[in-house]
Amino acid sequence: HWGHFGPRLGFAYQISPKMVVQGGFSVAFLNGGAYEYGTSKVAVNYGNLLVGSFTRNNTGNNTSSYGLWDKTPLPNPAPTPFSPSLGVGNQINVLSRDFGYAPYSQQWNVNVQRELPWNTFMTVAWVGNRVIHLPSQLNKIDQMDPKFLALGSDLNLSFQDGSAQAKGYALPYPNFVNDFGGSATVAQSLVPYPQYSNIFNNFEAKGTAYYQSLQVQAEKRFTNGLSFLAGYTLSRQWDNTSSGFSSFANGGINKFNQRPEWAVSGADEPNTLKVSGTYELPIGPGKTYLNNKGVTGQIVGGWQVGWITRYEAGTAFGVSENGTPFPNGFNRPNRVSSAKLSTASYSRADDYFSGKIASAQIFNAGAFAATPSQFVLGDSIRNYAELRNPANYNENVNVRKHFYFGERFQGILQVDYFNVFNRTRFNGPDTNQSNGTFGQVISQGVQNSNRQGQVQFRLEF
Repeated sequence: HWGHFGPRLGFAYQISPKMVVQGGFSVAFLNGGAYEYGTSKVAVNYGNLLVGSFTRNNTGNNTSSYGLWDKTPLPNPAPTPFSPSLGVGNQINVLSRDFGYAPYSQQWNVNVQRELPWNTFMTVAWVGNRVIHLPSQLNKIDQMDPKFLALGSDLNLSFQDGSAQAKGYALPYPNFVNDFGGSATVAQSLVPYPQYSNIFNNFEAKGTAYYQSLQVQAEKRFTNGLSFLAGYTLSRQWDNTSSGFSSFANGGINKFNQRPEWAVSGADEPNTLKVSGTYELPIGPGKTYLNNKGVTGQIVGGWQVGWITRYEAGTAFGVSENGTPFPNGFNRPNRVSSAKLSTASYSRADDYFSGKIASAQIFNAGAFAATPSQFVLGDSIRNYAELRNPANYNENVNVRKHFYFGERFQGILQVDYFNVFNRTRFNGPDTNQSNGTFGQVISQGVQNSNRQGQVQFRLEF
């Protein structure tokens, strides 16, 4: 597409010798569309329909029926002729000049940088981006109009056994039963293209994401034995699809009403804090106190500690229920607006698995109600900002001890600990409203590695 124009604009202005304001905006085109990662997705995904096939029986033993040892080469299968009946009764792929656009992002930021005392530097920024034409499955071409859900169980009636005809339903075309057999139902007859079991669009690009954040960073350069880098982000991300591949996108529940799909993203982490640093104790050779290489300086001095900590809020999620309203493949329950929706502390999961409480109920199950039948679409949205998976807390530390052997040799003993507080991060709760454990953590499934340590000694000269 010749319209792939990606401008980049920026500015910087010095307010004072110690303060600068900067900003910028850019448009960047991303991997995706018809040529995802430089590979033609048409050739990868769409070629098989027109390619013939050849079948060879197995040998009945542990020798493959085809290989270098076989003197009979495989024939070149004749291509399948292109005709109106091609793919009838099966899933087909759609191809159109209206699809396959590469996704692109609009990115912007404004930040203020300020030099502070004690060799410290602070940045406060507003950062945002919007991504357009993300891979999606929001507009299924062969989806039945939900108005037909009013037919209820009649949608299950079969043309093969005559029950559909007995209720007055007509065949969509003469060979319908031959093409679908037992799957020749009233529901299948009411989709826009009943001759196909599904029409898959690998190039739909109707997804979009929107991100806004406040980012604060403080950095201290290494002076007086101390350096650190701390960053905090307050953010919110919305989207209507959370997959980078159209083939694996869950899609919307109803293409005729896509408002429930625009919700807080499943990747949204509203609060993140990351801090790292190093501190050398002012004791020992070359330091303020006990500046000697004698017994006191060697034993008491030469210590250094370092740390890397990460604290991230849990990601958002939504709920589902059993039942397959035609032809979406999944359903959501109804939201009970009078019931409060919030996520309790996941310490309840720890108490549950240790036997202190009977269940780890994380959110109010009464906030959702099952739909009257599988022929009614629920009104829940895709994700809720109030429903959160467990947060991720992790701390890694190390301790160093320096030993000095004359003027040329130095020994360094270092101990590293990962997940030093041995934090446990359980799985999220059961999100299926049809289950008796809805809203409860039922699987321990620890997602953090247990505390681990390592020791090393290095001799430098």
